[in-house]
Amino acid sequence: MPKGFSDEERAHIINSLREQGRQLFGTYGLRKTNVEDLTHAVGISKGAFYLFYDSKEALFYDILERFEAEYRERMLGRLGDISQPAHTRLAAALHEAVSMWRSHPLFAHFGQDDMAYLARKIPPERLAANENSDVLFTKRLIAVGRTVGIHITATPEMMTGLLRAIVLLNLQEETIGRALFGDVIRILIEQTTAYLLKEDARD
Repeated sequence: MPKGFSDEERAHIINSLREQGRQLFGTYGLRKTNVEDLTHAVGISKGAFYLFYDSKEALFYDILERFEAEYRERMLGRLGDISQPAHTRLAAALHEAVSMWRSHPLFAHFGQDDMAYLARKIPPERLAANENSDVLFTKRLIAVGRTVGIHITATPEMMTGLLRAIVLLNLQEETIGRALFGDVIRILIEQTTAYLLKEDARD
């Protein structure tokens, strides 16, 4: 625990760093935001920042992981309306992940190059832990789906890869073209849902 801070102060500072980080990263982007911007916004010294996070990238990744936890719960929530067909519910869960990413201010200035940059700055063991967390979540989603009549036949590893591909496609919007992007996402989600449920492919 950082020296000189009580547990209450520590929790307050971490929450403030996360909140200010969301705002500053969303406004200026990961690479254009510096530690001084963050510490000035929170009211701590630069030295104090490094008592809590090893780098601004570590703070960004912390915020990113908390966002992932939120959208995972929202995805699970989309599965429960048993008045809807299984395909409709699973597709809605996939759309939820995409729409939450697109609407979150953290990613307003976050593209493919930024993702590659972030991956170089985060320790490999933490990246590996996050990938394992993705698979564990997918296993949970498959199990929850089974209890409400959604029988996913793909392996957790395959579904994890498909979900990751769909969500990270948000980083390719400019490459795909803004006019086409919505339709591309819709088609991919429809086809992915059909694959996961072993349905005939849809248009």
